[in-house]
Amino acid sequence: MANFNNPNDFNWQTQNSNQNYSFNTSNTFVDQAQTLDFQSFPTDQQNYSFDQGQGQMTANNNQYYNPTLFTPAPVPGEPAVETTDFDEPPLLDELEIYPDRILEKTLAVLNPFHGQSKADDANFLLRDTDIAGPIAFCLALAVCLFLSGNKAHFGYVYGLSVMSVILMYCLLALMSRTEGVFTILSVASVLGYCMLPMVVLAGLGIFISLDGSIGLSLSAIAVIWSALSASRLFVTMSGDAEQRPLIAYPCALVNGVFALLVLF
Repeated sequence: MANFNNPNDFNWQTQNSNQNYSFNTSNTFVDQAQTLDFQSFPTDQQNYSFDQGQGQMTANNNQYYNPTLFTPAPVPGEPAVETTDFDEPPLLDELEIYPDRILEKTLAVLNPFHGQSKADDANFLLRDTDIAGPIAFCLALAVCLFLSGNKAHFGYVYGLSVMSVILMYCLLALMSRTEGVFTILSVASVLGYCMLPMVVLAGLGIFISLDGSIGLSLSAIAVIWSALSASRLFVTMSGDAEQRPLIAYPCALVNGVFALLVLF
């Protein structure tokens, strides 16, 4: 047992014990076996080139990615237009409404004896089954009937249009020598565009009275006009010109029903 008679001796031994404890503690925590071994890599492996990584990127093989989904198919005779992935189609093209094609078919109906337009190409008619124009003509016919004070307008026009398209499709499918030439949409497109003379007749009914011989004469002209235009387009699609009188007769019956709506 230590004898601490002198206070200075006690202070000196206390300082020596603190120094020994700190020395042992530092030796314990600075053990070489417990130091972390950080790995080092050569500099040639750390160099990464952006061009090399860009060249190793794989192509997008997603089967649902199609940047030309809303791009319309090219029409034979028109120059091809180059597009990129960043080109966005106009809103009318996304809705499949093409004003130039609507105008082309409208002019073909207005001149049933002219045979030098795109509407006389079977591929153009079969591929471009436009429905926007027929819907617009049906709506215009219903509006004209409503403005002329006729009781039969929207429901009658659309109901008769659907029935006439279905019956005409069945008849043309039986008469066609080649299966799959006519479709519901192609028949609806042709009949809808050929309703243009009926729209003109209903528009005249807003300003003049169609009663009497004047109305019957104008109705007969409109029916014959529509029948000739529809039969011409149907014959172009089927490729059988000998059946034009047979196709013109049911087309005249269909347009005759709409003429009765306009007159009465």
